[in-house]
Amino acid sequence: MWYQKDWFTGVDYCNLKEKQVYVDEMHITKPIKQELHEQTEIYYVKSGDADLWVNGEKFQVQEGSFFCLYIHLFYRIENIRKPLHCVKVSFHIGLFMFLCLEKRKSQENEMLVYRVPPLLSLDGEEKQGVIRIIDDLLREEKEQRFSFQNISIYLTMQLHALYCRYAMEQKKKDSAKKDLVWDIIQRVILDTSKTVPIEEYATTAGMTAVTLNRKITNRCGYTFFQIQKMGKIFNACALLHFPDLDIQYISDYLGFTNVEDFYRVFKRYRKVSVREYQLKNIGCGTQMQSEEESLQILEYLLLHFHKPFQMEEMEQALKQNAYLIERRAKEQFGRSTQQLLEEIRIRIACGYLSITDKTVTQISSDVGFANISSFQRSFFKYMNQTPSQYRKYNNYK
Repeated sequence: MWYQKDWFTGVDYCNLKEKQVYVDEMHITKPIKQELHEQTEIYYVKSGDADLWVNGEKFQVQEGSFFCLYIHLFYRIENIRKPLHCVKVSFHIGLFMFLCLEKRKSQENEMLVYRVPPLLSLDGEEKQGVIRIIDDLLREEKEQRFSFQNISIYLTMQLHALYCRYAMEQKKKDSAKKDLVWDIIQRVILDTSKTVPIEEYATTAGMTAVTLNRKITNRCGYTFFQIQKMGKIFNACALLHFPDLDIQYISDYLGFTNVEDFYRVFKRYRKVSVREYQLKNIGCGTQMQSEEESLQILEYLLLHFHKPFQMEEMEQALKQNAYLIERRAKEQFGRSTQQLLEEIRIRIACGYLSITDKTVTQISSDVGFANISSFQRSFFKYMNQTPSQYRKYNNYK
């Protein structure tokens, strides 16, 4: 009988190792360092209080915390304010990709693995259901009755299926709380190294391309196509601050068909040629005529990313006080101006790493970080790899 070989895990489904499920009841009193883990790990916390860091994001772990850590999620546990009493269930995800034959909508499996919150806080019936499965797993592990491993596999499948259900439900609740359209506008403006079609953003948002385009226009006064072009020009303005960058590299990196197309679009949106902009505007950053405050915030940060951030200067440029600027940033983008600026600097650093031979230290300084250590931390938080690793796999030269 032929067996299937999985492209995702690179292992045979008939392999005994692939079928192994490990259940451990743990009392964590000391911090757990970050390290690679070959299996998916599900934790349920019975009691305790500590901090969990997952790919640079901080979560508070308490009684009822239920989290699933796939192999691409790097985590550590620290600041243990009260010892954690928890149960860890480890398994190879390939087994469950093979056995879970339920048909899902397009991109739902990707969302389950990559785009749902890793940690959930359970209560009520959800909590009791997970506890019942956990107790059964512990009993099977202790008694090891005939075919106990098969029973453990089925129970672990139930546990993982519940996590998937609760995580997707939480994802929908979180999406309802925030303005998805403004989130997409920000992504379109910042993600300029490739030209993503509107259909891809629309699928993620759960609406048609026509509806998404209409909502974007209602929010900011520009169509999706205009926002995409504006984002490329905003980022071009940032890259043009460094005359040693070749125009051809900038044009290619931003996804323009050719340099002539780049020149034409730049002049349409900036009302001056690339050369005139370099001669007159580098360092002072003229403001586009736009009535939308949120777009102006992004534009200001993109044009001044290389300078030490001063809120007073931003207040004068936007003719708004700091409170209103921060409120607008929080309302529309879900983060502070400092957090937005940090992400912009990392995005631009990715461009420098891809199209220049500058050292990591020099790039760190060029994009506005005070020191190399803070740059390294921020880069890893957003890109899940070091600057050197990113350059190795994304060098366009």
